Amino acid sequence: MKSKQKITRTQPVKHPADRPLLQQVEAWLGLRRTMVLSGLVLGWLLIRIFMFDAVANGPLFRMYEWKESDSAFFDEWARTLVAGDWLNRQPMHPYHSWHKEFADYFFKQHPEKLAAIRFTNPNQSPEINAGRALWNNWYGGNRYHQEPLYAYLLAILYRLTGDGVYWMLALQCLLGMCSGVLLWEITRRYFGDTAAFLTGLLYLFCGPVLFQEVLLLRSSWSVFFALLTVWTLDRALAQQTGKSFLLHGVVLGLAVLLHSIFFVLLPGALVLNFARVRNFSRPTLRNTVLLTLGFALVFSPVVLRNKAVGAPLFSLSSVGPVTFAAANVYASKVLSSWQPEASKCVEILERSGPDFAAAMLASLQTHTSVTTYLSLLGKKLARALNGTEWPNNENYYFYSSMVPALQVAFLDATWVIWCAVAGLLFAGFQRKKIPVLYLAIVLQLAVLVAFYVLGRFRTPLLVLCLPFAAFALLECFQKRTKSGWALPIKWGVAALCFYFLCWKNYRLESSMLDPTDYVVFYEIVYNDRVADLAEARQWNQAQALHADFLRREPRFLNRIKPGQRLSSPVQIEIANLFAYHYQLQSDLYDYGGNKPMAAQTKARAEGLTRVVLNSGK
Repeated sequence: MKSKQKITRTQPVKHPADRPLLQQVEAWLGLRRTMVLSGLVLGWLLIRIFMFDAVANGPLFRMYEWKESDSAFFDEWARTLVAGDWLNRQPMHPYHSWHKEFADYFFKQHPEKLAAIRFTNPNQSPEINAGRALWNNWYGGNRYHQEPLYAYLLAILYRLTGDGVYWMLALQCLLGMCSGVLLWEITRRYFGDTAAFLTGLLYLFCGPVLFQEVLLLRSSWSVFFALLTVWTLDRALAQQTGKSFLLHGVVLGLAVLLHSIFFVLLPGALVLNFARVRNFSRPTLRNTVLLTLGFALVFSPVVLRNKAVGAPLFSLSSVGPVTFAAANVYASKVLSSWQPEASKCVEILERSGPDFAAAMLASLQTHTSVTTYLSLLGKKLARALNGTEWPNNENYYFYSSMVPALQVAFLDATWVIWCAVAGLLFAGFQRKKIPVLYLAIVLQLAVLVAFYVLGRFRTPLLVLCLPFAAFALLECFQKRTKSGWALPIKWGVAALCFYFLCWKNYRLESSMLDPTDYVVFYEIVYNDRVADLAEARQWNQAQALHADFLRREPRFLNRIKPGQRLSSPVQIEIANLFAYHYQLQSDLYDYGGNKPMAAQTKARAEGLTRVVLNSGK
């Protein structure tokens, strides 16, 4: 009798065409990484060329000269360094209108302090100099005003090129492309090739990132170092080699010299490494020493400089106490705009001076209970998750109204944050092991909540959120489980995030325009030249130059109809400003003998004036 042989059934081999579409895309992209990255880099390059040309070679370039801005201070600081004071021996702190407001209030409450300053500095009797002396004391004398790396880089560019601002903007655009490569590599490692490609596209059209790269501010550098610290730490944890930990220490040191908040990543890196290896072996000790050594090597010039000038050895910045006090006193108005109240802060600053711990303790003591402070932190968190690009020293919406590249790069935080929050929830549910990226995001968010929220401060967080936004979009279009409820639940979570974080917070672009931007723009770029041409009776040139300003009016003015009423006070003020300038243009045409154009622009001025008057009723 023949024995029965057991027949084993083999699973049929799946043809690639039978696999789900996203798996096919993943495989296709994985085989063509060089081509994909090259295409993304080309896209990043082209949009930055158009952006750079519109700003650096146009009238917006000179906006950094506004004396009330951080950009003007960085420029002044760099020029002081390159003039010979490379150690910054003399106190170097700005004195803006709000500084004067604080000083005036303090001297009114303490006239004896004003008398003491005048007695000590008999040659500095004017109020502005007394105020400077007061603020120099509160800022700690010759301490660095802010972390010094950006100012020194700008000074080096001045020394090498003679035009530090122009080449700094060019360098920042190049840096933005490097940030894109790091972002692609980080996303590919954590979420795969499809997510990396989608993240690269989101980065291509992310307007706030482009915008920050053409400003004389350090936000684009913060983005680069946020990504570089994530990349180097991730490699160090994976490779467990001394060289990789030394490299991360050097990168971390440079990041801290740019912005001291990155210092939190030093103990964070050590904790993550121990959590990974779970022992105190000799290699672990070696890596810890090398990481710390790399950081110390980069930080040591600051210690030597501080010793040479008599400043506290480890001080990097003097703005922390005043910023924390203004943003954390009871009923603070500093949530997403710089509106510090002298009445609440000057006594704290007088007691604490440049001591951050003392200022922090005094600020917290102004609260009547823990609940009031938690409520304040909750408001800041809501502002951080609100997609509005909160302006300060700059205005994303103002630039977007004039720069075509920013109109192409239409994505802002409004469209990224809700999707990223959904992605974070999906990643948490799937227990994605990406602690380095989580640490970087928590750090950036914690700084915003601890101090205050601005669009430029949030830019590194926005970029770190892009991988999760891409991950969320992909998760909503693929089914990983056998449960039929998986996709509906994902869509439900995404819909809730969209409603609460995007739809409810969406505001029209024109509502964030500020008349100050147009006033400053005209005063810096046009006013003196138009006045000089008019004085020389060169009417045609004066008309053409002033018309160039009028061509940059916000779009909502073009849509105004006769008899329309504006509901926004900001729009009313802007309409009134341009009514004045159309009348000025009419006068220029009239003086030049062009009566038809004078009548046409006068009619435009009168029409805007009627709208303003109707809106004020």
